[in-house]
Amino acid sequence: MHDWPTFDAAQLRRERWGKTAELMAALGLDHLLLTTFDAIRYTTDVRTLIIAEGFDWFAAVVGPEGTCDVLVPWVDERVDDPEPDRPWVRSLRPLPSWAPALSHRTSWVRALAGVLRERGARRVGVDLLASDLLEGIRAELPETTFRGIATELYDLRLRKDALEIRLLEAASAVNARAAEAALAAARPGALDHDVLAAAMASLQRAGVEYLSHSLCNVRRGSGTWFAVGNELREGEAFFFDIGCYGAGGYASDMARVGFVGEPPAAIRAAYRRLLEAHRIGEETARPGVRASEIQAAVNGYLERQGLPITPYSVGHGIGLRACELPTIHRADRMDRDQMLAEGMVIALEPETAVEVDGRPVVLKVEDDYVVERDGLRRLTDAGYATA
Repeated sequence: MHDWPTFDAAQLRRERWGKTAELMAALGLDHLLLTTFDAIRYTTDVRTLIIAEGFDWFAAVVGPEGTCDVLVPWVDERVDDPEPDRPWVRSLRPLPSWAPALSHRTSWVRALAGVLRERGARRVGVDLLASDLLEGIRAELPETTFRGIATELYDLRLRKDALEIRLLEAASAVNARAAEAALAAARPGALDHDVLAAAMASLQRAGVEYLSHSLCNVRRGSGTWFAVGNELREGEAFFFDIGCYGAGGYASDMARVGFVGEPPAAIRAAYRRLLEAHRIGEETARPGVRASEIQAAVNGYLERQGLPITPYSVGHGIGLRACELPTIHRADRMDRDQMLAEGMVIALEPETAVEVDGRPVVLKVEDDYVVERDGLRRLTDAGYATA
């Protein structure tokens, strides 16, 4: 088990709620209706991420003073004051269990409208709700107005507090140890699944809250990152991309290239240039720099070296999601070209490829960083494979 940092969960929730309350006041809202796991966690500190497909299994209604009613699939009757250490959680309410929300539309509308009516909600901010559900709730509550506030909630989390950064550091340290375990598991005859099994076992032993993703590319193209049972061969290169949610629900996301024996010269050369592109991204990213400038610096270098560019954003924010704002991409691929600021936590993940024996070999590295006054500080401290 990892020695996770001790922290005051109530204090963390108070700090996050303070920002949320200011946003509600600025937007003239008296309640929030939340369904996404990260917004519910940020606002209420209630964990709902129990299965990947459970994104539409939960909801929380939050009032202006911070008390909340959480609708969950694991109770069949209302439970008042369910958690003594979270006195702001007023109740748990039942929803249809283990099923998509829209497969029980009427039940969901009745449950959500009932809580909002009970609370006297009149101006409600919503993060993400299927249109069929929202239409039904509006019909039940014609005097209540609703507005989408997902972007505002994401922006609220752009810059992390000191405690949030501590928790992100811990998640990155645990993920880095998992990456080292994955690299150590690579040998001739091992499968891509074996590499990931080593990483996932390391994360579970460390006591993470949840495994966010587990990808390994052996002899597959860009975007086809899934492990499929490919066997590692002498002289091959591969990469894996792994992630977790650690204490407090804070995430880490990282990738490494691995080698089995001595790879061909073309792969070694491309890998050196990939690491240089990664370094250029690190040096470019600092407070006051636009996200698109980082994308241009990384891909501009790869292009000048005659290598394929990263065909997606070279980076993103990290927090209660493994991937959140800011998005680090081309300006024409983003709604907003956001500027880095001190206190943001980001990932940089350049990719390139090289052709060997008529087949593309995809190479990718990724690390997590906190943006500080003078630049980036790396959080994922695992080393890089040498070739």
